[in-house]
Amino acid sequence: MRNSIVRRMLPLLALLPTGVLAQSDVPAAGPRVMTLSECVAAARTGNIRAKDAQNDILMAKEQRKYARSKYFPTVGASAFHFESSQELIKMRLLDDETERDLEELFKGSGLDFDSSFGLVKRGSAVGMTMIEPLYTGGRLTNYNRLADLQVDAREMLRDVADDEIVQVTEFLYYKVLELHELDKTFVAMERELANIHQDAVNVYENGIVNKNDVLSVELIQDQLSALRIKTSNGCRLLRRALAKHIGMADVDIDVDTALTAEIVDPRQLWADARQAMESRTETHLLDIWVEKSVLERKIAMANMLPVVGIGGSMNYSKFLAEGQTKVIGFVGIQMPLSAFWSERHEYKRKRIEEQKARDFRKDKRELISLQIQDAYDNLESSYRQVQITEKSIRRADENLRIAREHYKGGITTMTVLLDAQRQQQQALTQRTTAVSEYLQAKTRYLILTGRRTSVAGCSAPR
Repeated sequence: MRNSIVRRMLPLLALLPTGVLAQSDVPAAGPRVMTLSECVAAARTGNIRAKDAQNDILMAKEQRKYARSKYFPTVGASAFHFESSQELIKMRLLDDETERDLEELFKGSGLDFDSSFGLVKRGSAVGMTMIEPLYTGGRLTNYNRLADLQVDAREMLRDVADDEIVQVTEFLYYKVLELHELDKTFVAMERELANIHQDAVNVYENGIVNKNDVLSVELIQDQLSALRIKTSNGCRLLRRALAKHIGMADVDIDVDTALTAEIVDPRQLWADARQAMESRTETHLLDIWVEKSVLERKIAMANMLPVVGIGGSMNYSKFLAEGQTKVIGFVGIQMPLSAFWSERHEYKRKRIEEQKARDFRKDKRELISLQIQDAYDNLESSYRQVQITEKSIRRADENLRIAREHYKGGITTMTVLLDAQRQQQQALTQRTTAVSEYLQAKTRYLILTGRRTSVAGCSAPR
């Protein structure tokens, strides 16, 4: 998990400006110091993944409202008006023979005889139709259940995203802390080297040793100064990465440098892997995935069933002198005959998908149980590493004390003294790294065992 978090953070670190890392100018007001719980709380609302997850929930809820609206009748309205250059209906009052006789009668009088007349040169109409589905084979019910599942799944995915956000926040936070602690170690080393350098100068001036011992100490001091510059630049970069991650990219932040010394025995945090698996968000997501495939199979079956609806329409039209109003009620049934040889293949495909979802759930549940056990083993290992580094610090301190006394007494060489000093530095650095890894391992184990509200001292969003 830790390696995957590092890989996810590499693109973020690459986007940050690195050309200004060597600059030493600091805002007059100083950086804003934040605790881990404050960083986690800010990340849970300001991180882009948290915002996307919340928007996905809102979209799913709108989709659910859309699906529920299909239970209501479908209502449509229409209106039109037309004007024609000629009448749409031509009517004649006389038959052809009578009309020819009258034309002969009026022939030569200069009058045109026409017994026909036109109707409907303009007109208007408005109408309204309403259709209510009575039976759809289960389409509406199952579509609405799918919409409910979509909301539940998006809320669970928000929790999964929140878990990853917390872990990445802690990773960056503790990496900044590591560099701060490393810088404290370097400061202590500088003081120690200054004392060693003074002892070497005194011994050299008394003619006991040559100048090589003095030059060796000065060389180590130069190397230490270079390491402090690199540590400072790396710390500044990680602070910017942390600020970007928690949604405060425009704020100069720093972390509370008091590294916690509360190292809890893993046995106090142990939880049964099988029981913890049942409380995992991912386990519930697997159940939703299976239920989704079941509903899709039922919808595929419904596509082969008839649809029954009831409705009515009301129309008002005015084409002649007076308008007319008509009200029509109807019941309709639609039978998808071709679905029997086409949709049945889709139904079989959905049935196979359902079995795949069940097999996938079974496999992933076993992997989740193994993941929880692996997280506990990693927590135990990190706890033992902390204990080992604490013993190493005590031994390195004692070794440095003896080497210093022996050097002053002329029993040992400067090389031995500097090596003892290097071992002390290494022991201090290893303990800082071990404590950071233990705290991250503890967070990961609490999350994987379903104890999200115990993480980072602040409650998870709901």
